[in-house]
Amino acid sequence: MSLDPALYYLSACILALVFLHAGLSKLLAHDEFQGVLANYRILPASLLAPVAALLPVTELAAGAGVLSAITRPYAAVLACALLLAYALAMGINLARGRRDIDCGCFKSALKQTISGWLISRNLMLATAAAVLLLPVAERATGLLDYVTVCAGAAMLFLCCYAAGVLTRRPMTRYDAAFANPPAAKAGWKKL
Repeated sequence: MSLDPALYYLSACILALVFLHAGLSKLLAHDEFQGVLANYRILPASLLAPVAALLPVTELAAGAGVLSAITRPYAAVLACALLLAYALAMGINLARGRRDIDCGCFKSALKQTISGWLISRNLMLATAAAVLLLPVAERATGLLDYVTVCAGAAMLFLCCYAAGVLTRRPMTRYDAAFANPPAAKAGWKKL
């Protein structure tokens, strides 16, 4: 079975966008990400700091790696492994009844809680990573293919991001208090 080049490159582009954005978001909010990672209650405390430091760099490597023909197969395996590990971690916590924890997928400001949808999304992205291990059909690619791939990858990424915004946990008064500490202190004094 050989894959059409447009679908092959679309898979590579969407994975690059997802992993580069996720890795960069985690690097920029390192302390917050370490807290999100701790909240999963899967890793021992001694491994939280090293994994929180290594995971964003690994995601950036996977995202950049799928863009190069030389590193693409290795990056695809890495991306697939990461996505399956994330799906497993979410599944474990859902089985424990812990639905109100931040997934840590992109920006933690989204406060997107883990759900079956996120597991499905990760499995679909893992499938896109596995697609990169298939042989590509021999056919000439042209400008229309490149435009289609770029537009398709951008749209799929925006759909994933929009789904994250739409499925995020609604802000509660408790969250609002911590988002605006001076207002919270004033509110606490009135009580």
